[in-house]
Amino acid sequence: MQPPSPPPSGNPGPAPVTHSNVVLWAAFATVSVLVGAWFVAGVHRHLTVDALLAGTALMLRTAFYVTLGLFCEALLLRPGHQAFLTSKRRGIALHGFWVAIMGLTVGIAIDLFVFAFAGYHLTTAIRIVFADGPGGVGTVMEASGLSLGKVLAGVAAGAAGLGLAIALSRKTELMSRRWQRNVSRRAACKAALLAMGLLATLDMASYHLRNPYLWELENRRVPLAFSIARPDATLASFRVTLKPPAPLPAPSSLLVQPAGASRPDIFLVVIESLRKDMLDPAIMPHFARFAEDAWTFDRAITTGNVTHYSWYGLLCGNYPIYFDVAKQNSQLQGAVPLAMLRQMGYRLHLLATPDTAYQQLEAIVFGPNGGLLTSKFHPDAHAPQERDGLVVNELVRRIQTSTPGGNFYLVALDSTHFDYGWPPWFTPPFTPYATSTSVMTNYHKDRAARSLVENRYKNSAAWVDSLLGKFLESLRASGRLERSIVIITGDHGEAFWEHGTGTHGSDLGSEQLEVAFAMRLPGEAPAHFNTVFSLLDVMPTLHANLGRAPAPEAGLAGVAFQSRAAAGAGPDPGYAITFQGWNERAFRFVLTDGTKRVLLELDRRNPLACRRLSVKDVTFGQTRETLTEQGDSAAYQALLTDLPGIIQRIPFLQFR
Repeated sequence: MQPPSPPPSGNPGPAPVTHSNVVLWAAFATVSVLVGAWFVAGVHRHLTVDALLAGTALMLRTAFYVTLGLFCEALLLRPGHQAFLTSKRRGIALHGFWVAIMGLTVGIAIDLFVFAFAGYHLTTAIRIVFADGPGGVGTVMEASGLSLGKVLAGVAAGAAGLGLAIALSRKTELMSRRWQRNVSRRAACKAALLAMGLLATLDMASYHLRNPYLWELENRRVPLAFSIARPDATLASFRVTLKPPAPLPAPSSLLVQPAGASRPDIFLVVIESLRKDMLDPAIMPHFARFAEDAWTFDRAITTGNVTHYSWYGLLCGNYPIYFDVAKQNSQLQGAVPLAMLRQMGYRLHLLATPDTAYQQLEAIVFGPNGGLLTSKFHPDAHAPQERDGLVVNELVRRIQTSTPGGNFYLVALDSTHFDYGWPPWFTPPFTPYATSTSVMTNYHKDRAARSLVENRYKNSAAWVDSLLGKFLESLRASGRLERSIVIITGDHGEAFWEHGTGTHGSDLGSEQLEVAFAMRLPGEAPAHFNTVFSLLDVMPTLHANLGRAPAPEAGLAGVAFQSRAAAGAGPDPGYAITFQGWNERAFRFVLTDGTKRVLLELDRRNPLACRRLSVKDVTFGQTRETLTEQGDSAAYQALLTDLPGIIQRIPFLQFR
């Protein structure tokens, strides 16, 4: 410790700070350890050697951050040269540093609630908010389903957090004056190096003792976590690069067969966040009745667990890993299947509740400036549930007044998006239900609160179903139902903390992957297929029904289901690939077939920069009992045997 030194005489600066802010660092260490322990307990459910080592690592990491912070603080105080803080500039820097540390402390506490609710960290939530840049924050907030009240509450909470950080940083400095403890640069540096050395020693000793999969999960979840040495938590790995996206083909090469005379109307209704089990007569009777006379599948799987990835796979007929590539390259924008419809003489109409400017979705799917669209209807009403009603009313009006044939209607409804709504005149059938939602509620643990939110979601689905009933009845009354292609689907699923996360975009479990789906095609008998069906195959299947097969040059990744059904006498189990919308540290996707889900991960968040593909985990059946948790050697050998088949199903990567 260094004794205080008075400031030089005649210096008009502020009163010198002659002590380290030990209360601030004690507060940071306490919050870091308590919040980290909560995350560690979520990874290690039982008290084991692995859990004890994880707790020890948490303590050492916290000690390293504290001592490193004390070293930076000492640089500002300059106790090593017997010259304490005297200048105004250094005073501002020091107090700004304290505010930043206290802000980080408050942020770590808030992060606990964000992660418990959404399954990703506060940093990812901020990245989502600014995904379209500062000017697109309003669009992102609308797409996130947050009401104006919740947005204002979030802004107020952020301002309150900053104010709290400022107030607490000052308060801790005043409290620290009681101790007058000074940590020199040399002492802080030695302590930081010691903490890092102990952490490295612990990691080396843990290398052969700890479960690598739990260790990696711990690093993903615990705030500010890192490891110096850790075994690779993979079942298999490959060197890869992303294949470059194919350029958009010339219009003349899109189709194989000459155009026929028949151009039935096409109605594609995409319902936000509509998971598989909502296709239930008790919840959505009109949808269920329609599905009885349509094609349905045992497991209809989305291409992405967020809207922009799902729409890209559904409408562009390509893997959503290329979405961000198209976002940066206008020459790759515009859905080939929709361009094929325009080439056939179809008029394309978008009737959408959500704002399709989100994530540049409109340009990427419908071409720059929406060039593929004939018309667009996006009502001005504030609430999504009210806009849904206006969208369906407009659709019904067009059905009643337009000439049949040659129209493609893409209808997007949004009431089932978080935080799930219906208009005041609609009587919700499921009671009791949550009147509001909050990230401060631990839905993972509080089953009663979760049940209320689920009822709220079901009520929003029932409201959407009433709109589907109005649409289907008008189609039936016009005599066009039997002569039209009608597809009703969720864009992705929705989770209710069955496996620790809520809503969507955060996890690749079945709740976010499997959607309610039914497809009615003229000339095709109703059928239920015990197979996996990917939304990637919707547009090729639609074109096959029109008799217009895409040319190979069209570059579609999906295939027509008719070709699968006619390929052989045996059942086709099918498979689907789904991409995670918001990734913390890497780009993740999952391959689903009839028996398992294989979780795969690229080594970069940006897929264009990827160099390595890892097989991370395997889930068998509908449960979440994974291969890595069970350590089933027979299953592991079966996976190794199946690896060549898995690799063949990933055509967007170049294996080296």
